[in-house]
Amino acid sequence: MKNLANYISLSRILFSILLVFTEALSPLFFIIFMFCGFTDIVDGYIARSYALTSDFGAKLDSIADIVFFMAYLLVLLPVLCYDYLISLWIIVIFIIKSLSITIGYIRFGKFALIHTYLNKLTGLLLVLLPFILVLGSSGLSIVFVCLVASVASIEELLIIIRSQKLALDCKSIFKFI
Repeated sequence: MKNLANYISLSRILFSILLVFTEALSPLFFIIFMFCGFTDIVDGYIARSYALTSDFGAKLDSIADIVFFMAYLLVLLPVLCYDYLISLWIIVIFIIKSLSITIGYIRFGKFALIHTYLNKLTGLLLVLLPFILVLGSSGLSIVFVCLVASVASIEELLIIIRSQKLALDCKSIFKFI
């Protein structure tokens, strides 16, 4: 029981790797996608509810999130990048997020993924996006998700640049204004 949350995070890593081998928006994609999303919710809940939190568990959860997101992008990019400008936009968002992580690591010695409201909203939109795409509403949905992700990424970068110490639970840039 002591390592249950870590095993759940580890299963998300393994199933994220399996996700890469699925066809975008196929039934198998959705089964693995929903399993990974479920494990993302459950591991943290179990760790907090049963006092099983640890630095290792938090790092493993962040690694699982990154692996899942990369697998998600690899599978869905062909669907999302129906237009050159959308492709470019997604690349810019990725560069900003990578810059934030790099600057956070240089400044604070750890991977800085800030839990802002906009990052949480971006995560929710990314979870909903495959379901919206299946329903046939793609163009505006993708633009909206990219817009929110852009603002969230810029906000996170500004928080990391302006922070004197790492505050992973900083909810908004407005803390600094």
